[in-house]
Amino acid sequence: MLSQSSLLAVLAGLFAALGSVSAKLTVNISASPFPDLVHQMLPHINPHALATLSRILMAVTVGACNFLMWLFFTKALRFSDSTPRVMMLQTASNFAATAVCGVYLFGDALSMQWWAGASLIAVGLVILNSANPMAPMVEKGFDSSSKKSD
Repeated sequence: MLSQSSLLAVLAGLFAALGSVSAKLTVNISASPFPDLVHQMLPHINPHALATLSRILMAVTVGACNFLMWLFFTKALRFSDSTPRVMMLQTASNFAATAVCGVYLFGDALSMQWWAGASLIAVGLVILNSANPMAPMVEKGFDSSSKKSD
């Protein structure tokens, strides 16, 4: 079972991906199936007004998703004892959700270059998470757990 900080980090990554999807729909309204669906249900509405309304709604969604992403990310940092672990989970869930949305919503093809880049970032985050940041300080005698006697 995921810890509270891990769950919050994953949610932050999902909202980051949803913000990206909303931004793509804001800029490229032709990629969105929603105006066509609404126009089929309500044919008397002007298609240009519907497209403008859809863009406004997507722009508001970008802001809401970014707000929720930062909210969950900062809460995950607050409840976690490891900042790199939170970053790793947030980034991994963001990449996974972005890939799924790109493939299924927009018909994107994930190239080998995308997979290589995502893999390098994941490996880097794992290395950061597995490193012991106190090891160099302990070796130099700056161990905070031991007290100097006067």
